[in-house]
Amino acid sequence: MASPVVKGTAHIHGINGTVTGLTVQSYSVSRSFANADEVVDKDGMVIAVRYYDERTSLTVEGLVPSSYSAAIGDNLSFTGNGIAFSGHITSISEAGEAKGFMRITVTGVDYEDIT
Repeated sequence: MASPVVKGTAHIHGINGTVTGLTVQSYSVSRSFANADEVVDKDGMVIAVRYYDERTSLTVEGLVPSSYSAAIGDNLSFTGNGIAFSGHITSISEAGEAKGFMRITVTGVDYEDIT
C-alpha cells in the first residue's frame, strides 16, 4: 500500500485500541458524575453544585476472530488513542447477519473508587 498523502492539519485516523478476543471496529468513551448536590436560593435558582462519584463508561464494538468468552462482571481493559480504561463489563450484545461477520458490543463502567 502506498504511503498516504496528507495536506492541511493532521488528525488521528483509525483505531489504535485493543480488547482481548475482539478485532475492535469502534469505541466510545464518556465520563459523568453519578451524584450532584445542588444549593438553591430563596427563588429556587441553583447557586452552587457539588458533583461527586465520577465514572467512565466504555462501549466497544468488535468482530470475533474465532470465539469470545467474556461475561457480565468480568474485567474489561482498553488502551489506545490516549485512553486507558479498566473497568467491569455491564452488558454484552451479539449481532450477526447472513452476509457479514458476527459483531460483539461490550459495555463497561469504571467507578471512581473501585479497583
